[in-house]
Order: sequence, then C-alpha cells, then structure tokens
Amino acid sequence: MEQYPRPRTISELLEFCNYHNMPLRTMRFFIGEDHPEPRAFGIFRAPDGDFVVYKNKDNGTRAVRYKGPDEAFAVNEIYEKLRSEVELRRNMNGQTGYNVSRSGGSGRTRTASKKSSVITWIITISVIALIVFFCVLLNSNGPKRGYYRNNDNYYYYDSSDWYYYNNGWMLLDDYGWLNDNYSDYYLSNDYDNGYAAGDFRQSEYYNENDNDDYDWGGGDDYGGWDAGATDWGTDW
Repeated sequence: MEQYPRPRTISELLEFCNYHNMPLRTMRFFIGEDHPEPRAFGIFRAPDGDFVVYKNKDNGTRAVRYKGPDEAFAVNEIYEKLRSEVELRRNMNGQTGYNVSRSGGSGRTRTASKKSSVITWIITISVIALIVFFCVLLNSNGPKRGYYRNNDNYYYYDSSDWYYYNNGWMLLDDYGWLNDNYSDYYLSNDYDNGYAAGDFRQSEYYNENDNDDYDWGGGDDYGGWDAGATDWGTDW
C-alpha cells in the first residue's frame, strides 16, 4: 500500500485530498475556507493569524474545535475528522447485502431450470459463506486506535499499546481484559472536551507518523458520499 506524507499545512492537506480524488464539497469539508453555511467542517487562517478548525452544525451554529497559532496541530484535527468520517461510511457500506435472482422454465427447459436452480443455490451459499468470513475477519482485527472508558477510567489504544489516564497518560502493562472486551468500552477516535482525561495527542507517548499508512483508496470510495450520515447536531 502506497504511503503519502501526512499533511502539516493547509496547502499540503489540499494536495492530499486532491491526490485521493476527494469531492470535498460533497463531503462537506472546506479546506482553507471560512464557510458560512450549515453542515460543514473546515479549516482556515483567520485575519489575526490564528488557524481555526470548525464545525457548522445543522442549526447553523458554529463549534470551534481549535483556534491558535499551531498550523500542524490544526491540520491534524481536521485530518483526523476527515479520516473518521471516511471510516464511518466504509463501515456503513460494508453492511450491504446481495440479491440473487432466479428464473424458472417449463416443458423442455425444466431440466435446465433445475440445473440453474442448483447453481444459483450453490452461488448463494458461497456468497453467504464469504460474507460470514469477512465479517469474522473484520471483527478479529483487534482494537481501533482511540479512546475507551470503563468504570469512569479512561484508556487509549495506539499501535498495539494500551495507555491509561491518571493525572496524565501512562503505559498500561496489564491489559488482557481490555483486549477481550474492547468493543464494549470504545468511545471515539477523536478527543472530546467532555472526557475526564487529557488529550492523548498532547502526551509524551503520542507519535505522529511522518507517513500516513491508512488506506484512503481512490475516488470510487467517495462517489456515493452521504453527508446525512454525519451527526450534525454535535460539537464535533
């Protein structure tokens, strides 16, 4: 899988999106724009020099995710949101089913019809088996990077390591129980100000890779983008 440098500036982020053939307006992402309309994610540089990352909710109000001088941090905020929105739709598209049609016959075509029915039945069983296989495969990939919570304790998973929060992020040694039940505790890939824990990306353990190893795919992944799948009522 080809790697593409992780963008650190607004111009690099635009190049990144163009490289992956992303229809940004359809996706409701406005890179380098202070977009005024509802249902929009965006990043731009304000007249005072600060970088602003925002979300315009469906009622027209704006929630500012970040405003400050750190362009790389601001770009990473919108980049991670872009990735989580892509992941959301991939998970939704992975739930599509299959329709199998059959045709019958009479008279001299009865034997052929029976053979066709047998073949169709075999194909149907094969398709179902493949669906089950891939579902098992997807569910066996292990924890996703992001925040987890159990009994008001906060955890973070990244690169095969677990961390826990106790007035600061610390490496967790005994995490077997988390690996067994991680899906019950998952919160989000993105940090939320409502968490009773600090932003992991501000900790000493966070390592922002120079290269992005996420499989962004091509334009075919974005052609059926449904902006309505986003929860536009939340702050982020």
